[in-house]
Amino acid sequence: MSAARRVIVIGAGLAGLTTAHRLVQQGFEVLVLEGQDQVGGRMGQRRSGPIPYNTGARLIYPFGQALHRLIDELGLRGELVPLKGLSATCVDTTQRHTIQLMPGAAVLRTPGLSLGTRARLVGSALRLWGLRRRVDPDHAASALIGPGDESLAEHVRRTLGEDALRLLVEPVFRATRSWNPEDLSAAFYLSTTPHLIGQDTTYSLRQGMGQLTGALAQRLPVRLNARAIAVRLGRDGMPCEVDAVIDGRPERLPADLVVCATEGALAAPLLTQASPEHRALLGAVRYNSLGVVHCALQGELPRAMEFATRRRATRIATWQQTPASGTQPALLYCQLTPEAAREAQTAGLTGQLDRLIGDEVRARVPDFESRLIHRHNQWIAHKLPSFYPGYLARVRDFLAWQASRPQRLYLCGDYLSQALLNGACASGQDTADLIARHWR
Repeated sequence: MSAARRVIVIGAGLAGLTTAHRLVQQGFEVLVLEGQDQVGGRMGQRRSGPIPYNTGARLIYPFGQALHRLIDELGLRGELVPLKGLSATCVDTTQRHTIQLMPGAAVLRTPGLSLGTRARLVGSALRLWGLRRRVDPDHAASALIGPGDESLAEHVRRTLGEDALRLLVEPVFRATRSWNPEDLSAAFYLSTTPHLIGQDTTYSLRQGMGQLTGALAQRLPVRLNARAIAVRLGRDGMPCEVDAVIDGRPERLPADLVVCATEGALAAPLLTQASPEHRALLGAVRYNSLGVVHCALQGELPRAMEFATRRRATRIATWQQTPASGTQPALLYCQLTPEAAREAQTAGLTGQLDRLIGDEVRARVPDFESRLIHRHNQWIAHKLPSFYPGYLARVRDFLAWQASRPQRLYLCGDYLSQALLNGACASGQDTADLIARHWR
């Protein structure tokens, strides 16, 4: 390049920061705009009184080439905290059983599974192992192998049986990601599970999940409290412009290229001059919502992690207790079911989630009100992109179009790759590589 092209990246989540970092390495001039007062997006952490909480992401999985390469490059490998053998107690209407978050042989001991289901689980594990070389855990669309795109619920019923869906798959997806299996393409499961077989360890970061995005931002020009409101694409050699409100003042920023790395649900209003291809893709994007009630309590709470099956009459999908430690009080984490999250939206209670589950909490924790130190209602309007049946084929077609010729506007984010941290990072890496190929 005779002169460095100026790129504005909108959004300082993991996808946007990865894109910016890789573009700087390629010799581009980059500015990152972030509408909030801190970087990280859904990979960060905040605090409410004595309660620390993540802004979305809770775990780093052992797969994800782009993500783990970035962790090593930033010198954060030693900051990973291994979480070996994560499990939860799954509570059904008439039984309780242990459910492993990583697939393994212990699943065969789950009470309530028929002999036929146990045999099918073994066969399924062998088939999934055989997919390892064919599917990419960073890109869910890589698992669109056949002509159809069935839901996860349909796939599990067909290959394992109704009891496996109810006792194994459904509780995990509802409790960890607030997804119902009937709303999700099987491609998510088929692209990730083969790379979890034989693994027993996930990771967090010593200083919280925002440690990685914070380390990235330190290497980049990032403007906080800089809310982009419109993108104007340059025509006939004229520069693009991004209208933004920065620290309360309107500004118009020029750029040769723009990368929109916001949540997919927030991108369309910014892109008034987007192409039909952009608009068609963004019009198909869906997200789920997540509601969590965090409580700090006096006294002790024994360590516990419980997932509820769908048949149990409860609004709480995940019940987690963390004992007191040092100056940190005991913590209670109550994640709402997908149905309760929708109820909160309909009733206008997204800021008062505790009203929906208060009776359940008080019934389970003796003297809850007298022990309560602090309570925080956390609402994540756009938790994860929903890769519903049919959506990933659109993603595949859009990415082929975006790569087909140089663009002035590029889309980037987990909704184009995989609905996990590794997908956001991979999308950032892919976008930077694509821009370098188009514009160097």
